[in-house]
Amino acid sequence: MEESSSSSRSSQPGTSRSRTSIGARASSGSSSKMTGDREGSLTNPSPGTPTDPVQQAEAKETTFLVGESNNMEMTVSPPTRKIYVDVIMIFLTYVVYLFHLVCFYTPYKYKDHYLYLSYPNITQLVSRQMEDAYTITSLGNMAFVLNYFMNSWIMPMFFFLSGQNVYSALFKRSGTQFRKERVHRLLVPALFLAVFTQFPVTLAYFSPTSKFEGTYVEKIKEDYKNAITAFRQGWFLIYLFIYAQMFTFWFRVFHPAHNKASNPHVPYCESTRGCCTVKPFNCLTKVFCCLNFLFKPATTPQEFVQSVISILDGPFRMVLVPGILLAVVQALQNLIPFDDISEMIGDETITVFTTKPFFPHLVVYVLGYAIAAAEREVKQESKRWAWTCFILGTILCLGVAFASLISQYQLNAIIRGLVDGICQWFFIVGSLALARDFFTEPKSWHSTFRVLAMPFYVIHMQVIITILSGTTWVPFLRTLPVSLVLTTLVTYILSHLITKSGSFRYFFGLPGPKEGSGLPGKAMKGFLPVTILAVSYLCAILLANLL
Repeated sequence: MEESSSSSRSSQPGTSRSRTSIGARASSGSSSKMTGDREGSLTNPSPGTPTDPVQQAEAKETTFLVGESNNMEMTVSPPTRKIYVDVIMIFLTYVVYLFHLVCFYTPYKYKDHYLYLSYPNITQLVSRQMEDAYTITSLGNMAFVLNYFMNSWIMPMFFFLSGQNVYSALFKRSGTQFRKERVHRLLVPALFLAVFTQFPVTLAYFSPTSKFEGTYVEKIKEDYKNAITAFRQGWFLIYLFIYAQMFTFWFRVFHPAHNKASNPHVPYCESTRGCCTVKPFNCLTKVFCCLNFLFKPATTPQEFVQSVISILDGPFRMVLVPGILLAVVQALQNLIPFDDISEMIGDETITVFTTKPFFPHLVVYVLGYAIAAAEREVKQESKRWAWTCFILGTILCLGVAFASLISQYQLNAIIRGLVDGICQWFFIVGSLALARDFFTEPKSWHSTFRVLAMPFYVIHMQVIITILSGTTWVPFLRTLPVSLVLTTLVTYILSHLITKSGSFRYFFGLPGPKEGSGLPGKAMKGFLPVTILAVSYLCAILLANLL
């Protein structure tokens, strides 16, 4: 998502051993300005040139003064590109595509705008699957297990890496610059997706498997009615945008390039007045202004790092504390009756929180930032520990998938939440630790696929639905292997064309060319394109619901 960086094995000054975190090595370098570098990834832009003197940081090791009442030094180096993070981002982008493709071959009960290519004896998820005379278990059941397994860790890992990359991005930007960059990188492609890519989705109406009853015009209106589902896969970009805007103040309080001992004020709430900005802080300020990490008070970057170390340092605490936290948050979210609330108010918008948990993803996002901030102080664990976490996480994720299939997806909400939270965290920390050791050298294809990641993510669902709407009429073309090859090839070609499209690539989250780029422009301080998209989005939703 944000920028990744080359893995560094050098020891910290004054230390005899290399110290880093398991997950935090996924922290990435700082993001570029939207109008800067040509390169970019899903949320992983290349470094930009800082303009604010407060935010300037050399590529070499730089010392920032932190502390509340004394000048304690904390040596912090802006992270450099880590190769394995690039590889993980590319891999996750394709896995998301694979997940959505396999969805059409699983016994899910999809809404009208999705296609469902059923196998014999498979109708929907809520009815038990029956075996036929030639197979031990149906292919649909196998596809379901694969899909549930991928769904357990794909998005949590994306959010975790995105949170880590915020730490790197703030070395190069002020709070205002960071907020604006998030608008261009995340909100613009999400709105563009919601406004202009509904047409390919509506083509599912012409598929022989379509169950929509009504005219094609009614189908178009139906797909625009729900304000949330109109974003499709763009919900991930919306969540990231909301998280960034919510926590920019908090992140800056605990960032060494923003909260310095030499400055009597901290960048909290973008103000120099009030109890939340003037040092030293009193106890009430620490409590009510969220100046803590997991309820352990912290008011400076150094105190924040010490809080993270005291809670997460060690092989067991690194796994169990975040795992249990995620499990509890996931279970609590599962208890909220979003479906019942939606039925009561007569609006399906709120049901998005049932399948796309807002609060668990938020916790993972914040954990990513915290671990990135403390990466130089949390000891690196062994390969045996990494393999243990990875294998255990894989077994747990597969176990939950099989249990969900056997129970007809009727697992207790609390149990499902507890198990999901723990198994996804085991898989995340194990995967990142192993990737750090396996991918250490840059390859020529890394930069190419890193740039392709964002447009590939933005358009892949629309390509899948468009192609399957036609191939479902042909028996052999609608099989999963053929669909996999065909949709991958088309999505790759279109993504490549987008990266070469000059200023137009801005609408897909990529910076425009260094020279001659008219987007985002200077009108309205660069917010004219996003304003037009936002107004168009609201008009489309209103028209679909009123006409």
